[in-house]
Amino acid sequence: MESKLYYLAVPYHGSEEEKKYRTEISLKAAAEFLRQGIHLFAPVIYVNKIAEELELTSLKKRRKMVMPYLLDFLKVSKGLILIDVAGWQDSWGIQQELKFCCETQVPVYKVNPEMIYGNLPQLLSAPLNQKQVAELMKTR
Repeated sequence: MESKLYYLAVPYHGSEEEKKYRTEISLKAAAEFLRQGIHLFAPVIYVNKIAEELELTSLKKRRKMVMPYLLDFLKVSKGLILIDVAGWQDSWGIQQELKFCCETQVPVYKVNPEMIYGNLPQLLSAPLNQKQVAELMKTR
């Protein structure tokens, strides 16, 4: 059975203002994708509350516990949708996700925030090629 779930990649860590914006853009994207009949998993919305509940206070502990969990979702996803907001190039998590996509042939889509409100099925008809994904990993 082919997955119908996409994985939303948005950086999270940064200033409180950046975290707030990144959470907001994740929520808006998740809502718009659902409005257009496309299901996705949005870790920024979902995982941060779990990490708080688990009291994962250090970044090292958080990464060790959360990244395998996220990669399990990514593994069964139809593709990774990278929202092109400031900070994604420096995000350790997004770099891990992109590396995983390269290794496992999970399609990657790069989307500007304003594109969220366009024709998403059309946007998702053209994933990046492997060379383009490799270039994304070199920007760090």
